[in-house]
Amino acid sequence: MQTLSIKKTKYSGKTMALTAMFAALVTVATAFIKIPAPLGYAHSGDAVVYLAACVLPAPFGFIAASLGGALADLLSGYAVWAIPTALIKALNVLPFFLIRRRLQRAHKDNRIVRPLTLLMLLPTSIVTVGGYFVANMLLYDLGAAWAETPFNLIQAAVAAVMFIILAASLDTVKFKQKLGL
Repeated sequence: MQTLSIKKTKYSGKTMALTAMFAALVTVATAFIKIPAPLGYAHSGDAVVYLAACVLPAPFGFIAASLGGALADLLSGYAVWAIPTALIKALNVLPFFLIRRRLQRAHKDNRIVRPLTLLMLLPTSIVTVGGYFVANMLLYDLGAAWAETPFNLIQAAVAAVMFIILAASLDTVKFKQKLGL
């Protein structure tokens, strides 16, 4: 009689639970925590996406960001945006992942706020604005894409500021060290 062997991985149940928590936080922060803006609203979900990217191991950061963003669109009545959002949120994680690999090799990945991490707010903002521009073009037309661009610029700026505030607060309590990932 054969016995089943369970393959051990370097990822623990804690990592998976944190991934689910971050996906839920992205969902709630996007769908329910909205900040009024002159031309619409901004949400805090992208700030949580950036946090997930800076805290979770790479595959789990991508999963939390994509799943959380897509679920927020589904819950908010914007199902047509779920797939574009999942792709864009995964791409939002990429700059942080690349910098984290560099920081990990230098044994300097013990804090969220680092000059290189803050620098990644620029490419991730370009991903947000450019990604939604392309999605608007594909779903609607070029005029709609241009009309939405100011909203997406506001969203990227608000998310960057919120990320810095949240990340600095978490760094003061040594959040990453306490997680031990």
